Amino acid sequence: MTTPTSRETPPSAESGTLDPAIQAIVGGDYSRSRLAAFSDLDRARVTYVHAHWLDIPDTERHALMLALAELGDESLEYNFNRVYRIALDDPNPVIRQLALVALWEDEGGDLPPAFVRLLRIDPSDDVRAAAADALSIPFDAIADGQSTVLDKDEMIELFTGIIEDPVESPIVRRRALGAIAAFGADPRISELIRIGLDDEDQAVVAGAVYAMGRTSSAAWLPELIEFMQSEDAELRFESARAAGLLGEVDAVPDLAELVWDPDAEVRAAAIDALGSIGGPAAIRVLRQVEQDDEFEELENVEDALDAALITVNPLERQS
Repeated sequence: MTTPTSRETPPSAESGTLDPAIQAIVGGDYSRSRLAAFSDLDRARVTYVHAHWLDIPDTERHALMLALAELGDESLEYNFNRVYRIALDDPNPVIRQLALVALWEDEGGDLPPAFVRLLRIDPSDDVRAAAADALSIPFDAIADGQSTVLDKDEMIELFTGIIEDPVESPIVRRRALGAIAAFGADPRISELIRIGLDDEDQAVVAGAVYAMGRTSSAAWLPELIEFMQSEDAELRFESARAAGLLGEVDAVPDLAELVWDPDAEVRAAAIDALGSIGGPAAIRVLRQVEQDDEFEELENVEDALDAALITVNPLERQS
């Protein structure tokens, strides 16, 4: 006779830290000692938290997710990814979004199918967009031949249906373009980017511009440089990001102009792109900007310069 899996509360959970921690969260206590109880949950404790997750009111669950993410960023000592997995099925779409964002760097093989499920069936456009975005890293691994967790052709077919659907939410289509562009070597991806570029919705166009960079194909660079001259700040921003992903030194002169763009986000994207591209030309631009004491993003410039210097021979770093 098969022994059924027990869903009883593990004694260690009730008598230990989990039950008091949950009660504390319900009362609005998000202290480190309470949050630490949710770290590195074993199977029994996952079962316990899952069973009691909705005992925590909606507002407090939201606050808990934010607090866990903040603590996880502060210290590598804590890992809350098993809590985030529970939160993927939370009835609150904002909490599901937070869970998707928190799980971006988790390489667990169970997650890409879960992201695809949310993309297919979640009632919230924002959650579906976040799910498409979260698939970017698994798609990169598949494109590089490092993973077979999902079928590439099936994913291209799914994302093609989303991108070509005129009644689909623009934010979902935008994120879908960015994610599926990981398979840029496939000619179907170029067709999807063209569809995005011709769309009437500016958000979809912006997604297509970013997707150019995600393809890793330098063939898109001339068009990206054209978008850097756009009157629309969002398109300048995405073209700068995309140029950084391509890593082509020919983009440096145009990125150097965007460093002085009136829009702060465009300036930041251009600075980051120069750091990613690296090489002597990018380093010269960043050093010139670094000398301007009135430049608002000097800390960003210093970080980008550090990244750019890694790309050159130590003997060239002073030139």
